[in-house]
Amino acid sequence: MRARLNGAIAAALFALNIWICWRWFRVEYAAHFNSVEGFFIAMARYISTHWSGFSWWPMWHCGMPYQDTYVPLLHLVVAAVATVAKVSAAQAYHDVTGVSYSLGAVTVFLMAQRLGASRGAAFLAALAYSIVSPSVLLMPDVARDVGWFHGRRLQVLTVYGEGPHITSLAILPLDVLALQSALEKRTARSLVLAGLAIAAMFLTNVPGTMALGLAVFCWIVVQPAESWWRAVLIAVGASALAYAIACYGVPPSSLRTVLSNVGAMHIGFRSALDAAPFLLALVLMAAAIFGFLLRYSQLPLFARFGLLYFGVLAGMVLTAQPRKFELLPQASRLHVEMEIAACLLLGGLAWRLYKRSPRWAKPVLALLLLAAVIVQVRNYHAKVRADVQPVDLSARSEYTTARWLEANMSGRRVYAAGSDAFWLNAFTDTPQVLGCCEQGMSMPIQRIVPYMVSPNVNDEFTRLGVAYLEAMGAQALVTSGETSTDEYKDIKAPERYAAILPVLHQDRGDVIYGVPQRSASLAHLLLPGEEAPVRSSREVTPAEIQRYANAIEESRPPADFQWTGPGAARIRAVLRPGEMLSV
Repeated sequence: MRARLNGAIAAALFALNIWICWRWFRVEYAAHFNSVEGFFIAMARYISTHWSGFSWWPMWHCGMPYQDTYVPLLHLVVAAVATVAKVSAAQAYHDVTGVSYSLGAVTVFLMAQRLGASRGAAFLAALAYSIVSPSVLLMPDVARDVGWFHGRRLQVLTVYGEGPHITSLAILPLDVLALQSALEKRTARSLVLAGLAIAAMFLTNVPGTMALGLAVFCWIVVQPAESWWRAVLIAVGASALAYAIACYGVPPSSLRTVLSNVGAMHIGFRSALDAAPFLLALVLMAAAIFGFLLRYSQLPLFARFGLLYFGVLAGMVLTAQPRKFELLPQASRLHVEMEIAACLLLGGLAWRLYKRSPRWAKPVLALLLLAAVIVQVRNYHAKVRADVQPVDLSARSEYTTARWLEANMSGRRVYAAGSDAFWLNAFTDTPQVLGCCEQGMSMPIQRIVPYMVSPNVNDEFTRLGVAYLEAMGAQALVTSGETSTDEYKDIKAPERYAAILPVLHQDRGDVIYGVPQRSASLAHLLLPGEEAPVRSSREVTPAEIQRYANAIEESRPPADFQWTGPGAARIRAVLRPGEMLSV
């Protein structure tokens, strides 16, 4: 009977959240082209059409291993749904992420119960998670962005396109649930299930994995004294098993690449490390002391966990200044995880107040709760309807530019910026000089290219920007004028390129310039001293790039480069003594 009632509550929570975000399922492409979901749709679209081989990713950063693009699980699931259901990758992405959003409240309910909350407290926690965003009360910027009575988690999905992060929010409570189950049951099966649950997080989202690490830390600290060491061993064992499962999708080489890019990507985190290298350790030590003290309180386990987890996340989120100070990279994004902890506390407190209320007041409180739920569900539902509007793709320059490139420059690399770059590969297989995602970048020179091409408007930097594009094998440059629908228009004064580059195409405010290349080959013969040491520890100078660009434009015997598959190519060249081959 207990299991049936829990199942009915879980189903009701799932149905409620499905209703809230129903429009998300009904729209293939939404009007938010400032959203990064274009990159995620691109991953699923390419995989769904290249199941036979996508280990090499030719679309971004001049080619890269697929595992360096983004952790793979969500994109593989979306690609599989698109293939099996015979729908577009965009539709499959909305379907999968809509379901994962709707499961978030269900997993919070199940976790709360496993951590000792009563059914009523767990239900109210999950209900609060469905219709309340505590972050709007703590973060004025969030309140201004989403509004006082709307859902931040929902906005992160529908407006900002963070499907992987939203999916990780549904996985995190399952991980804590699985660890608690392994602690209580002490069986190999429960430990394996915990490992599988944590592996799913490893393979879904990096910020979610950071938040899970903090959640596991808090879960260990608030355990009763007699269970503490066993909790440590279970957490370590399950995490080790999880990485053994996940390492194919997130191998050590990818971890090394991501870690090598942390400092350059996250200035605030780097500044915090430089100023106080041990500050994060001190914060966690203080949290551990607080957690130990909580053991001696009368609070149940779920409340101790919720209080400590909320305190740790709030401390990191509310002090985060991405350009100045962060205790963790992108710490401010963890405010949506903070809402899980806040809702655990809200649910427990609301249930306690209800249970202690006089008998006559309980029906009144229940009616007030029902009225609040109805109002908030209507608010959330209306917000989704306003935010998720279908788009006419033919009116978007991102789409028309992508289609022209596919038809006229198939397989040739281009440089695009802004939302043109976000959405280019959602529609075509046109390779990009950059693309997504910066944490997977293996050549530091690529970090410099946007600064050479986009913001500097004098003649010298314009010509130097073209040299960088030549060196990176770009055949075209996509720019966006005032009438373009590109959401960012990153390239300043784009008309300056008209003086030195031929115009290949222009439509809806986008202008595509041809970048001079002696041939379309990605391979070139060089003489000693002409190479650009892009993998050296020092920064490559503009003079070296200009010299390299000049060299590959000289009249020399060609090096023929032909793709033979998604990740394989054949190069034919005749090298004389002393010559080198640059690819």
